[in-house]
Order: sequence, then C-alpha cells, then structure tokens
Amino acid sequence: MTIYHYTAKKGPSEIVEDEVEAESRDKAVARVEAMGYFPIKVVEVTSAQTPGEIQEEALSAKEPRFVSRVGSRSLDTFIWQLASLMRSSIPLLRALTLIAKQTKHKVLKAVVEDLGNRIRQGELLSEAMGKYPDIFNNLTMSMIRTGEKGGSLDEVLYKLADHREKEQEMKRKIQSALAYPMMVVATGVGTIFLMFTFFLPKLTKLFSGMKQELPLPTKLLIAASGFMSHYWYVFIIGLVFLVAMITRRTSGSKKKLTLDALTLWIPFINKFVTTSEMARFSRSLGLLLKNGIPIHESLLLATNTVDNLILKARLVEASEAIINRGCTLSESFNRSGIFPEFLLSMIAVGEESGKLEESLEQIASSYEKEVDQTIKVMVSLVEPLLILSVGGIVGFIVFAMLLPILNMGGMGQ
Repeated sequence: MTIYHYTAKKGPSEIVEDEVEAESRDKAVARVEAMGYFPIKVVEVTSAQTPGEIQEEALSAKEPRFVSRVGSRSLDTFIWQLASLMRSSIPLLRALTLIAKQTKHKVLKAVVEDLGNRIRQGELLSEAMGKYPDIFNNLTMSMIRTGEKGGSLDEVLYKLADHREKEQEMKRKIQSALAYPMMVVATGVGTIFLMFTFFLPKLTKLFSGMKQELPLPTKLLIAASGFMSHYWYVFIIGLVFLVAMITRRTSGSKKKLTLDALTLWIPFINKFVTTSEMARFSRSLGLLLKNGIPIHESLLLATNTVDNLILKARLVEASEAIINRGCTLSESFNRSGIFPEFLLSMIAVGEESGKLEESLEQIASSYEKEVDQTIKVMVSLVEPLLILSVGGIVGFIVFAMLLPILNMGGMGQ
C-alpha cells in the first residue's frame, strides 16, 4: 500500500488536507471522492519527500504537445457531456475518463486525457484548460474558474454549454441562409466562365467574314471572349485572390479592419452585422455577470467575443470609460454613438432596477429574433436578385450574338 497526500474541497469553500493509503493513485482519488470530498491534488508521498517537494511535483506536469484546433461542434459536445455527467454527481476526474474513452476525435481525445492527467496531479480544471488557449477561450476558462471557486462547476458548465449552443445556432442560421445564394453565384460564375473561354470564341469566328460594321455589344462580347480565352488563368488567379481576401481574415489585420468597416458602411448589411454582434455581446456579458464575475472583467471577456473590429474598438472605449471615469454601462455606451436606442434603454432600466443580467438576456433574445427575421428577408431578396443578375448576363450574351444576324436581315429588306 502506498501513502498519498491529498488536497480536496469540502463544500463550497472549505479546503482539507490529509493522507490516504491506496494501491494506486486512481484508487486514492476514488477513496477521497468516497469521503464526500472534491479532490484537487493527490500526490504520492515517499519517505524522502517534504510537503514543499510534494507541491512542486504536483505542479511539474509536462507541457502539452502542440495540437491543432478542435471544431466548435466537437468542443460543444465535450462541454455538454461534462456538464451532464457532473450534474449526475459523477466526479470530475471520472467524468473526464469516461468522455476520453468514447471520444472519437483524436485531437480532442488527447486533450481530454491530458486534462485528466493534470487534474490527477493536482491542477484545477481551469488551470489545465489554460494550457490549450487555442481550444478553450478566455470566456470558457473564466466561467469554469468561477464555478470552481463557488463550488458550482456543474451548473456553470451547463450554462456555458447552453450559451455555446445558442451561439452555434445563430451561426448555423447564417450559414444556411448563405448556402443557396453562394451556390447560385458559384454556378453562375462557372457557367459564364465556360461560355467566354470555350464556346463563344468558336461562335465569334462566324462574324470575322462579315463586311458590315458589328454592333457595339457584339464588339464588347468578342473582346471579352478573346481576353478570357487567352488569359483565362488571370481570371482564376483573381477569383482565388478575392475568395482568400474575404474568407481568410487574420484577427487584427488591416485587411480584416477594412472589410469590417465596409460591412458597417453598406446599407442593410450594417444593421444585420450590428444586431448579430450585439446579440452575442449581450448574451455573453449577461452570462458572465450572472456568475459573479466583476463588471470590468466581464466587459473585457464579452468584448472579445465580438468579431467586428470597429465595434470591438468602441466597446473597449466604453469599458475604459466605466473603469477610469466611473461611468455606468448605459452612459458609456451612449457616448460611443453606435449602439441602438433599444439596447441603451434596456441597459439603463436594468441598472436602475438592479437586474442588469436579466435585461442583457432580454436584449440578446430580442436581437436574436431580429437577426432570424433579417435572415429570412435577406434570403427572399437575394435569391431572385442573383438569378436575375446571372440571367441578365446570359441574356446580354445571346442578344450580342443575335444582333448582327438581325441587322443583316434588316439590311436584306
């Protein structure tokens, strides 16, 4: 039998330290859990070790190897599973072991196993997650840290999982709304590219022997077709560059800043972007405040969830006004001049009534409904506009091809 020194939580705040005999570390953890404690640190004791060496050994876990990012869906599943298991009174270490056994995602499986090993060696869950900043963001770790301090980790995990699910639901709605228009654009661009590079050059040879002056639309069509047939690779390179400019946006780069400013300048799009960003910010801020995180820290964490750099900069200014000048949240937001009146009014009411968290949740729910409605309107308008645009280009090609033939018929009369 080996002696293990343990540090565990008894209730929400009391910390107990003692020693226990067991055949292995896992059985020592199980014995501590059987006592009704939440084990924080369980370390094997040797005759030559001092308490200081025990603590040093517990903190000397090897650094995690580099891992790639984990998809949002896999991470959401992990948090839901962990919250459900802990709500069922299954200890944290055992819950992580069960999740690691049934996780098929190789990267996530390795991460969960490492989290379990670190907790077994004495680290808190938030400390272990801190070794993977590319997977667990600051909001997740702050929420879990709060749950650990308050002894309500299972409840915090459940709220965090619910919060992430609502965020993902909004993203899925936006992605599904963009799927059909993007398919129409891709089909239209592909069709026009094939017509200009392969079919039209063969047809335009019919006009080379005509002695009459060709109409202007036909001349433009022949010139465009000639350019595309000889320099088709320029079109492909330009298209790839354009797609890369839109999709690959490094956080904080000038390219992203320009695109974010453009989205706030385009009518109708700017309202959609502002509404969706404020819904995400309000829900995150309300969740953090409800779990007892201070207002200045909550503002910083909630601001980091905002993707648009222009709006994020305004939120940072508002946060600084609250911290440095002692302004209220509604006053600092009002000075920025970009937030909707509804948001300002609801925050002011929440501050006066002492129910700011509830007001923020109502703001988020209201804006999410507005985003949902806006998506439906956008889809109903964009689809016919895209079809008309592609049809108009194809119609112009047909018109330009037939116009010389119609002119010849007119001359013959």
